[in-house]
Amino acid sequence: MRVDLADKLALVTGGAGGIGSATARLLVEAGARVVAMDRLERMPASLANLPLEYRQLDVTDELAWAELVMAVDAEHGRIDMLVNAAGIEGDQGRNTIASTTLEDWRRVHAINLDGTFLGCRSVMPVMERAGHGAIVNVSSVASYFPMPFNCAYGSSKAAVQHLTRSVAAWGSRNGHRIRCNSVHPGLVRTDMLRSIAAAGALRDGLSADAAIDQHARSAIPLGRAAEPEDVARQILYLSSDLAGQVTGADFRIDGGWTLAAGGWQRRLALLDGPPSTS
Repeated sequence: MRVDLADKLALVTGGAGGIGSATARLLVEAGARVVAMDRLERMPASLANLPLEYRQLDVTDELAWAELVMAVDAEHGRIDMLVNAAGIEGDQGRNTIASTTLEDWRRVHAINLDGTFLGCRSVMPVMERAGHGAIVNVSSVASYFPMPFNCAYGSSKAAVQHLTRSVAAWGSRNGHRIRCNSVHPGLVRTDMLRSIAAAGALRDGLSADAAIDQHARSAIPLGRAAEPEDVARQILYLSSDLAGQVTGADFRIDGGWTLAAGGWQRRLALLDGPPSTS
């Protein structure tokens, strides 16, 4: 069944990233008018050939969110969808529960959690005026694992999962049909994952992609890492009317990774680089 988003208006944060750009592309292909945002001043190469609008946005900036939503609403008269895909992994050299700095803890939560909260809050009045809307928040399978080696990232993504349920409950009040769901990618072949895997890969004499493939074959039941499009397709579905009865739900796109015993220990084998210093 083809997803038809003709005449719909979608906002996508993290548009320069792998999942964000793949999502923007699928939304455009489904007929949506897309406004992609990222912190970069100019449109990233990953979006350059797509018929969409690009706007610079620091997702942690409350005033910038208010101004962007006001401008988009004034120009288009609607905001039907929001995809909160902006996120960072944090300082991979000092990322354990023993060595994470307060500065990095706050930076990761500011982008991953505060940015998602601000996005949801900012579009809510526009969606409430229309009586409907769809929000998809990009969390992570890290929300299901202990994350002693990357505690800030895990905490921020678990909080996004909980925030999603709160937004979904609020969005159903007073007869409104504002849906909010979260997607939880596992190993996805993005620049973020490559940077995380790089230290361990270098130690073992592998490229980052080879290390990702090796780990996926040993740890993931379906035997491969996901591509950004695998996640984007789930976001496309949740953004559409095909998911009209789906809200407050979380979806794992992880190839069965969370089915495997000892998930976080297996993840450590891929992500653990040189020992961190406190």
